[in-house]
Amino acid sequence: MDDFLHNIQKNSPFYKKLWSNSPLDLSKLPIIDQEEFWDANDWKDNTLLTDSNRSGVVFKSGGTTGRPKFSIFTKAEWHEFTKIFGESMDAVLDDGDRVANMFYSGELYASFLFIEKSLEQSKKETLTFPVAGSTSLKEMVKIINDYDINVLAGVPTSLMALAEYLLSEKIELKVTKILFGGESLFDDQRPLLNKAFNEPAIHSVGYASVDAGHLGGSMPHHSSKAHKVLDGTVMQIVDDEDNLITKPGVSGRLLMTNLTRTLMPIIRYPVGDLAEWIEPNTSFLILGRSNEGARVGPVTVNRDDLGSIFLQLEADINFQLLIERIEGKDLLSICYVGQVDEAKALKLLLAQRKMLVDSIEKGLILTPKFVKVKELEKNARTGKLKFVVDKRF
Repeated sequence: MDDFLHNIQKNSPFYKKLWSNSPLDLSKLPIIDQEEFWDANDWKDNTLLTDSNRSGVVFKSGGTTGRPKFSIFTKAEWHEFTKIFGESMDAVLDDGDRVANMFYSGELYASFLFIEKSLEQSKKETLTFPVAGSTSLKEMVKIINDYDINVLAGVPTSLMALAEYLLSEKIELKVTKILFGGESLFDDQRPLLNKAFNEPAIHSVGYASVDAGHLGGSMPHHSSKAHKVLDGTVMQIVDDEDNLITKPGVSGRLLMTNLTRTLMPIIRYPVGDLAEWIEPNTSFLILGRSNEGARVGPVTVNRDDLGSIFLQLEADINFQLLIERIEGKDLLSICYVGQVDEAKALKLLLAQRKMLVDSIEKGLILTPKFVKVKELEKNARTGKLKFVVDKRF
């Protein structure tokens, strides 16, 4: 660990500055500020990466069209990432499974390629069918039938759309297992999946992000929110004062240190979720979004997405994101104190986030709204403003 941290401090200007007054002790190093992290990870003037020789693979990691974010892996890191995650998928795969990969591809999105390569690295004897989330529902059904596919892997919103189509068309498929990822699966979604697919086994495919890497492995005999800590990672949970939580059942922000990545180091990085330990340093429950960003259906909305909109409108105001479940779909409300042209703000948001528009048009989520309020919700103990209020859990 000492050599690992020393090399990062030596070769990354960002970490060299961040750690200038800290001992190289993981538990004492500063927690990453995401805004500063992504400012440093600029494609043309980068101060985060440890090497100027970039050879590997690049993926989009959210951000606006004017300020895109990217995540880069060397070839070796990409192989190790998918190997560790693929082997963790053995917990939810069986020899002989035929798996339809229904995750999204294109426009530098990682999920489809990530799941495809992870499935290849699983030790189970499976057949993989790269269907992709953009395929029409009619064609999906044909492929699943033609090849006797029994496992569907995709984001819950896509799986729900397929389930609704099957029921409306009175079609039955011989699907025995559903593996979801990329967003939470809520209890109000399970009845429809059970009805459309005749009570399949439903499991998390695992827990990962293109920002951080392999965050956790599926635990099929526990809650679908439960995940195990994987090799090559140090997972930490901290309270509102950034103190380490070491007891089970106490909620806090989830941090990840990725020991397999050195080109774009991930050290004490807030992954954007709240969690609590089931067994400290071994397994944890995901409890919803923390202050780093909101996940609305398959779309991540970050602080700078909204900050840039208010900047364009010359509105210097405080705001927070409220996420709710309304009639089985996610609704994002941007709550603010002050004055803003709500129609212009929504137009700008949809113009810069194409995936939001696509998800609305497909009926996966509800149209976001801007809501003026008298005051924003704060942490009852610390008095700090909550950037995200997630009422879905």
